[in-house]
Amino acid sequence: MESASESDGSRGAKAILRSPTVIFSSILVAVYVIVGAIVGDFLQPIHLDNIVVDLLVQCDFPTPIFPWTVLTAIFLHLNVLHIASNTFFLLFFGFILEEQVSKSRWVMTFFITGLVGSLGVVGYDLLVYSLAPNAFIPGCAVGASGAVYGIMGTAVGLKVVVLLIFLLGLDFFAGGGGPAHLGGLVAGLVLRRYWSLAGGSFRGI
Repeated sequence: MESASESDGSRGAKAILRSPTVIFSSILVAVYVIVGAIVGDFLQPIHLDNIVVDLLVQCDFPTPIFPWTVLTAIFLHLNVLHIASNTFFLLFFGFILEEQVSKSRWVMTFFITGLVGSLGVVGYDLLVYSLAPNAFIPGCAVGASGAVYGIMGTAVGLKVVVLLIFLLGLDFFAGGGGPAHLGGLVAGLVLRRYWSLAGGSFRGI
């Protein structure tokens, strides 16, 4: 016969394994390790001379070379600090969002805000190119920061100093990516308002 404590522990373990926050954080880390193994560099796995990386990284000239990269680039990260910071913030705010929405809405939030973040980079590059085509320098982008900002915005809203500290910290550790961060955050705030989360029992930070 299974004891009550063992039963509770089993249910708790199953709940963690079904958590979208845990699942997506694990996917990000797994992809980082796989790409690192493919290119032979776990410290900085994004090598643009590797065909696999070239097919997954979002490079804008000024629009993406391959349209699917606005999605695949979300799951790539530049270095150890990049993946560590994004995973940390995703875990922190992801669990908060899980208290407020269903698993399907959580997943929707990740993909919608991540895509909006990627499109924010495209929009920025198009703007720069339209204003000064001769000065435009093609660039590439990777990272889940747009989705992380979206999760953050949906989970807690835009609240005073505490959230701003986290935003500045995420910008610092992620090494920039302002258009993606802003796009993801705005999309997250829109979803928060659309789903009326601010009026629920959990009001965020």
